[in-house]
Amino acid sequence: MRPLTEFHNPSTIREGFKGQGFAAIEPTRIQQPRTEVRRNNLSNPRKGSEEVPTPHAYTGNTRGAQAVIVLPRMTGAALLWPSVPSAPRCSVNGDRDALKQQIKEANDIVDVVGGYMSLRPVGPTFKGLCPFHDDKHPSFDVDPRRQRYRCWACGKHGDVFNFVQEHEKISFPEALELLARRAGISLEKIQKFPQGPSRTGMLDVMRWAAEQFQSCLLDSPLGENARDYLGERKLSLGTIRQFGLGYAPDSWEWLVQQAVNAEKPADMLETVGLIAKRDEGKRGYYDRFRDRVMFPIRDLQGRIVGFGGRILPSSPVSADRPSPKYYNSAETALFSKSDQLYGIDQARQAAGKAGYLAIVEGYTDVLMAHQHGISQVVATMGTALNARHIKKLRGVASRVVLVFDADAGGEGGVNRALDLFVKSDLDLRIATLPEGLDPCDLLSAQGPEPFRKALESAVDVFEYKMQRAWAKHAGRGLEGQRQAAEEILGVLALAPNERSVKLELMVNRIAHRLLIKEETVWARLTELRSVRKDADSRENPPVVEAQAPAAPEMRSGPPAPHERELVELLLAEPALVSRSVVELPLEEMEHPGLYKVIESLYRLHALGQPADLDHLRDVLDNERLWDKLQDLQLQGLDCPDRPDVFRKVMVRFRERRLQRRKQALINQLQQAADEATKLTLLRQLRDLSQNENQARGDTDDAA
Repeated sequence: MRPLTEFHNPSTIREGFKGQGFAAIEPTRIQQPRTEVRRNNLSNPRKGSEEVPTPHAYTGNTRGAQAVIVLPRMTGAALLWPSVPSAPRCSVNGDRDALKQQIKEANDIVDVVGGYMSLRPVGPTFKGLCPFHDDKHPSFDVDPRRQRYRCWACGKHGDVFNFVQEHEKISFPEALELLARRAGISLEKIQKFPQGPSRTGMLDVMRWAAEQFQSCLLDSPLGENARDYLGERKLSLGTIRQFGLGYAPDSWEWLVQQAVNAEKPADMLETVGLIAKRDEGKRGYYDRFRDRVMFPIRDLQGRIVGFGGRILPSSPVSADRPSPKYYNSAETALFSKSDQLYGIDQARQAAGKAGYLAIVEGYTDVLMAHQHGISQVVATMGTALNARHIKKLRGVASRVVLVFDADAGGEGGVNRALDLFVKSDLDLRIATLPEGLDPCDLLSAQGPEPFRKALESAVDVFEYKMQRAWAKHAGRGLEGQRQAAEEILGVLALAPNERSVKLELMVNRIAHRLLIKEETVWARLTELRSVRKDADSRENPPVVEAQAPAAPEMRSGPPAPHERELVELLLAEPALVSRSVVELPLEEMEHPGLYKVIESLYRLHALGQPADLDHLRDVLDNERLWDKLQDLQLQGLDCPDRPDVFRKVMVRFRERRLQRRKQALINQLQQAADEATKLTLLRQLRDLSQNENQARGDTDDAA
């Protein structure tokens, strides 16, 4: 590879681009990985290629062997959603149910979940911090034997489809499509779902657009000014390739025309925010990005979900028409600027090795850091670090370093960081750079060492806040010290009203700095919290809203134990449904929600379809009920002898049936007027009692 400095000069970068077509340099397309199966060998992979085992040496479903995914060495994004090599690419004609099962079997849940978060093996399962709540201790279990996950703190659980649905915030058909693509299974001949643009379709369009933008930057005369600009910024051709930078020409319909030529639907491009409809009275669409260097924004799995566009300094767009310097994609189903971090896909692995992740402010700061070998660096999308970022970062690194300029680390940014620091278990630190220099300038002028040193000497955000507050008020004697303490406690008062270990340590540090008792600090913190709570109450009085009625199946009280047990058994062992159809009339199910479940299982059985939980997913349109059913299935799976327990449950249904019939006969007997009717009812009661005794005998035998 050519040295990094070779393309820093604008004229050199133009020469370097010549003849380098996009197909030859696409940064994110990875060669198809191959699988090596090693029998009885769990040692380290052989040297030569960069070989990445499935998460944490998990051996998947390969019996007696370790499946190792081997990727060619590369400098580009390490996509965490490669095609699974063991699944053949096929076009499925027939049974949609068989297809779902094929997709499920091809996507091992440990591999899929491990692509989103860090997992570590603990006995037969894998554990990690739950991605669905603010988990402070690993409470998230992934079970490869049952192919299911469960958080023992928040209760989230399910299979691989549920996990992708929850994490991606998508529907089941979209999760099915994503996982099918991951497994290399074609859905071309399966009827498309009519819910509108699919997530995979949107991702396809974003990837296609990135190809167009980069091709324009690297191959087209239209990209000359953009190439000059990038050369002036001292970005190497290797970095440009690695991050997939592109260029959107100064034209109102350049991308629109590219889409027409490629037969890409305009409404899909509009959905993902690449183009927009013209004003009323005018037909057609126009490009939203014009005369801008394009920075593809990827999610944690390396998929392009949005773009950031930097207008060229020489652009007539900025001279003639006011336009923001940086312009991000609009909020879409794929992209939210308050959620994304630029460069996270490429920084993830480096953050694991370095033990921390650094957050800077600009795209070029990230690019220059990676170019100089400091790859654990990402950037926010022009927003302050927030709780959504923290949730994502906790699965990547336990320590986060915020990089501030010495003259730009404003009180607002520090206070927000301190607020996040108190509320989460993340180790949040702050690194400062020399005044007037951003990371890109520092790296360009002085190389990587000063920047690396600044990151490694970062102090925790609480200490940073204390140092600033003391420096600000120190010259005012005792009153200055009091004001400094008030400033810090004012931020701590925003935190949840609990005495966590972290908060106690901070209060202890303040007390030591002021040489006062901790009780005094706690008392003042309590006062400030009370004042804050009263102010919030005045500004935001409570609003009493009419509660929507609960779903019928959830408001009828708890079900009879044997009704619940029956559902647990049938969900855990679908083969028992055929017996239940014969032995138990549907009308004997009294709980409305469980009645609906049994009715659906009976209907699936009558149609000749597997009466299992996966098929119930298609017929039950009730998320609350669906979550409950997964709980019930897990309870049933823990039952060691389900056929025997099923027999006992049927006996209890029979007992209830006889008991109610007996009570009905007694009521009729009390109201009977003539002796003949009474005699008939007494005979029926005698026969019923004999049946009841027989049912008790069956119960004893079952016991």
